[in-house]
Amino acid sequence: MALPPVSGWFLAFIGIVPLWWQCQVLSPLWAAIAGLCWGWGFYGSSLVWVWDLHPLTWIGIAPVPSWLISRGIWLFLSSWGAVLSGSWAFLMARYGVQRSAPWQLLWGVTLWCALEALWSYSPLWWISLSLTQSPTGLVQLGRLAGPTTITAVVMTVNGLVTLSLRRQKGVRVWLAMTLAGAIALNGVFSASVIADQGEPLRVGLIQGNIPTREKLTPEGIRRAWQDYPRGYRQLVALGVDAVLTPEGALPILWQPQQLNPITRAVREAGVPLWLGTFRETAGGHHQVLLTLDGNGEIYSHYDKVNLVLLGEYIPDWLSGVVQRLSTLRSRLLPGDPEQVFATPWGNAVVLICFESAFSHRSRWQLVHGGQFILSIANNDPYRRQLMTQHHGHDVLRAVEGDRWLVRSTNTGLSAVIAPTGETVWLSNADEFVIHGATIFRRQTQTLYTRYGDWLLPLLLGMLSLSVLQQRVWHSPIHRDRHRYE
Repeated sequence: MALPPVSGWFLAFIGIVPLWWQCQVLSPLWAAIAGLCWGWGFYGSSLVWVWDLHPLTWIGIAPVPSWLISRGIWLFLSSWGAVLSGSWAFLMARYGVQRSAPWQLLWGVTLWCALEALWSYSPLWWISLSLTQSPTGLVQLGRLAGPTTITAVVMTVNGLVTLSLRRQKGVRVWLAMTLAGAIALNGVFSASVIADQGEPLRVGLIQGNIPTREKLTPEGIRRAWQDYPRGYRQLVALGVDAVLTPEGALPILWQPQQLNPITRAVREAGVPLWLGTFRETAGGHHQVLLTLDGNGEIYSHYDKVNLVLLGEYIPDWLSGVVQRLSTLRSRLLPGDPEQVFATPWGNAVVLICFESAFSHRSRWQLVHGGQFILSIANNDPYRRQLMTQHHGHDVLRAVEGDRWLVRSTNTGLSAVIAPTGETVWLSNADEFVIHGATIFRRQTQTLYTRYGDWLLPLLLGMLSLSVLQQRVWHSPIHRDRHRYE
């Protein structure tokens, strides 16, 4: 309930207390089982939108196998998250709870932050505790060290609540101070955002609303050729400087030498277009965002780096089993992680689909000159739960980088997000929408942009020192010296 769409962010401060309590009274094995159960509840309920994959009859899968596949993917993803919480519970019961309150707190916070950082480099990453604070909670703390800052605060409060319930001396004072300090710091960061300077940039966005089950058919492609040039012309008439389309707006291979309705519209208007489509290379195909200049020529491209497992690529060891789940007959290739996306107005950060969940993906582009963020996604056939979670990720990325973010999706939710994290405009779902927004290019650097996730190494260093101190204190030499004195 702390996650979008409910966004009861304050509930995150007590949501892990039952699990932390169990770690103090159960053996490591039973604590791990409790952690798995907690994870299946949290991640399972948060990923229910995966069920919307069913029915897959549009790619030739019968209703019953389709139902089993959607539930199987949901169970697999939920279990992957549950392994995180189960590992944390096992390590806490084995090493963390036998220590004094400060060290137990350090163990709990550091372990969870470290596990989340590790999981965030897997192809299945989506839910972080930091997402519980977006879009209305303590999102501003991400300016310090990214998602780790927010996760650390959430875990610290949960730990202090647990210790206070166990009547640890002085803990309630620390709990009040931590909560008050985090809320105050969040407010200070929000109020201290530097005002926009320089020339404004008018960006138009199109929400095409062509369902996935239709967009890959001849009728869906016909609608794309018709609706996107129409939306583009309407936005040009509103005086925008550029137009942004969703991920895979044109779900076919782009032929740069071919004169088509989109290039014809761009050449007539002379306004650049950011087009979500596919391009071919020697090894296969890329999911791509193209910059078409005023002449309809390719100015730059960004190839999607984090591909969706099973949906956009099949591991070799699974290819014989689930090849039919792929919506493309050819092999999609990941893009170069070190891409720079140039535009006529300077470099931009690009996030395609669930790349919004990977803070290190946006940070690398910010370090290399990204002045605003373009986020594109499909989001169909998933329900509003997924749409709001995706929007929550984009709010975090906008705040961490102190950048304006324009988000264009196929079925919703499309949005314009200010560097403060405020959602300036939000579309309705499942509608064809065009919208023109005024944003500004920014070159500021937050602590996270400049130094990355510096908090996690600090926590790991403090934890290592605590372990070393404990070993020295309990070593035979130290015990003999203490007895002699």
